[in-house]
Amino acid sequence: MIEILAVIDAITHPKKPYGGVVLWDDKVVEAAPFFRKMKGWSRDRVREHCAQQGWLVSVVHQLEREPTK
Repeated sequence: MIEILAVIDAITHPKKPYGGVVLWDDKVVEAAPFFRKMKGWSRDRVREHCAQQGWLVSVVHQLEREPTK
């Protein structure tokens, strides 16, 4: 399983939220409170949504790990 930690900087939003999402095999499994609606989204959907909003997305860390049971 590939685990990715990405940060989203919603620079165009009035509140300027900044937070992270965790993806397992390109699916969001955890998200900061402002981005919680993304839970369950695919990596491509997150990228697309953020691009439409003018937000910045950066992968902070990626690792290959054993799947949890």
